[in-house]
Amino acid sequence: MILTASTVLPTQLGSFDVKIYRNHKGEEITAICKGDLQGHNDLPVRMHSACFTAEVLGSLKCDCKQQLDFALSYIAKHHGMVIYLPQEGRGIGLSNKIKAYALQEQGYDTIEANAMLNLPIDARTYDDAAQIIRLHDLESVQLLTNNPLKIKQLTELGIKVTGRLPVPSDPTSHAVDYLETKRQQMGHMLASQNGRSKTIPDPISRPFIHINFAIDGHANTCCPNGEALSVSCNSDWQRVHELRQKYDAIAVGANTWLNDSPKLTVREEVLGREPMRQPARIVFAGKRAAKLQNLDVDQPNIHRATFLVGSATVRTKSGLTHVNADDYLLAQPLAQLKQKKVESMLVEGGITLIQSFVSQQLYDLVTIYVRTPSICKAVRLATEVLQGICADQIEARAFGEGILLSVALEQSQLNARKKQELAYE
Repeated sequence: MILTASTVLPTQLGSFDVKIYRNHKGEEITAICKGDLQGHNDLPVRMHSACFTAEVLGSLKCDCKQQLDFALSYIAKHHGMVIYLPQEGRGIGLSNKIKAYALQEQGYDTIEANAMLNLPIDARTYDDAAQIIRLHDLESVQLLTNNPLKIKQLTELGIKVTGRLPVPSDPTSHAVDYLETKRQQMGHMLASQNGRSKTIPDPISRPFIHINFAIDGHANTCCPNGEALSVSCNSDWQRVHELRQKYDAIAVGANTWLNDSPKLTVREEVLGREPMRQPARIVFAGKRAAKLQNLDVDQPNIHRATFLVGSATVRTKSGLTHVNADDYLLAQPLAQLKQKKVESMLVEGGITLIQSFVSQQLYDLVTIYVRTPSICKAVRLATEVLQGICADQIEARAFGEGILLSVALEQSQLNARKKQELAYE
């Protein structure tokens, strides 16, 4: 791989350092760079294959131009590299790609069309990209991709992939079937193209909500008998305690409270220092409200509020604040909690409560620690556990002994974004 030319190029998406390399076949590979990248860890990198039809002609049959524009916009803000590879049509070339398109117009999907032409489904290779990454002495990369095969192949080429950054797209009607084929038959980490709600509840009327939990490599959140399952590693346990002290309250469901008797405290022995504060506790009673009527809220040397969310018929003890909830809709009790000065909340479990927040789209941020070293497996398990969380929303990075996933609710309003920044300051 030889560097043949370089320059600074101003574009509509920002100014980039553009480097042209020539491989052993005489092909030109382009590295579009932002920032001083030499020797970096966890650098955002996209390996993007050329798509003449979308990027030059504006074809609506795929989302390639959207992906390229997103990747360039992302590195313009965060620094990184887009490696542009001359692999038209997933490596089959422009002529064969147009032939495959003609077959797709007859009703065949992209895989069937390639098979009828005696062509591979995906003929791309990433050796050139791996060489360019090595030329920049990158210690590790985070791939901007929805394609698990890219993560697998780059790892097999000896490049350390420590994270995955999703590349969202808004497909046209012409591209829906194509993307659904990639999701179902090629394993791409994409949302189902059957559509998902774009209506986002107004976060102003509720606290900022951060859902955080852990699962093992089999998607379990607890033991079969409902008791707590030891999943987190030391690094993640410290992360959890750092989070807890930054929120006004920690919320759990009735099953978690009754089965695990969680303390929901910030522990000095975990942080290695004295906590800044102890958050209030919120217990969502649900169907087990009757068993929580005599809830013991006393904790030695810890003075904080405890809220019980449930039906007005539940009798509460002294020191326990009742928040009325006549059904399983969360918006009303959340609005009441905000009126009681709960501006931010960390929701820790159980999975039924968490799924309620997700299905009602009442969250701003989700983080999931998965006890597996595989980025692709972690993303898959998360989408199995939480219906309503789509693969193309999930960022992933290596953390401790597993993978840490994060999802931010789309179209969150400005005040919620500011709170998110405060949560991680």
